[in-house]
Amino acid sequence: MFILACLFALGKFLYFPPQKPVVTREQVNAEKFTKKLRSEVGTGHFHVSDESITTDIETAPLCLRCHGNFCHNKSEEFRSYYNMHTFFLACETCHIRKEPGSTIKFKWFDDKTGKELPAIKGTDENYGAKVVPIKPAGFSYERLDKFPEEKLALEFMQKKDSYTPEQTDAIKKQLMKHISKNPVICEECHNKPGYMNYSELGYDTARTEELSRIEIVKLIKEYKDFKFPVIFSSEKK
Repeated sequence: MFILACLFALGKFLYFPPQKPVVTREQVNAEKFTKKLRSEVGTGHFHVSDESITTDIETAPLCLRCHGNFCHNKSEEFRSYYNMHTFFLACETCHIRKEPGSTIKFKWFDDKTGKELPAIKGTDENYGAKVVPIKPAGFSYERLDKFPEEKLALEFMQKKDSYTPEQTDAIKKQLMKHISKNPVICEECHNKPGYMNYSELGYDTARTEELSRIEIVKLIKEYKDFKFPVIFSSEKK
């Protein structure tokens, strides 16, 4: 009887997987600044975690206060990878390009206090801090994640529903004029030599070596189809 019960449970799991829960718009809005949704085993997620990491709306960078942490949505193949970076990279780290000969460097800054950190703390990129581009300014430096058109951006967030499409486009161009047209892409960072110096950012030798490779992105770019076992999905590839 025990063996039959086990076989029944296994068959049910393999051929009748649990349905994914329906997520309402209200839940999406509430989770706009949350890194990991709380989930129970069997909800269809490959990576299950009970940990919920949030960015406080009040202390979030201006870019994320408008777009949220899941701001990349155009590329189905890469948006998950792009979005996971928003929790430990300032938007400007990739969207203000460091040109050859540039004096731009990168430093860790605490999310809540805004103070520079001499070393990173935490694990699995849950540092409570972000890598921010900086450039020399006199005897100190200037953080490039300080939004130059903050007043206009705050006004736009409050009144955006009242603008015409033409007004919206004009304001967006004004807000984004300091942003590079070509953002830094995966291969530029995860390579040797990379766009950023991981050792200078405090990563140890082993982690630096891992970050200097890009197997996952190469897999996505070089293969058109991913075929998963039936145990994961019987309908999708």
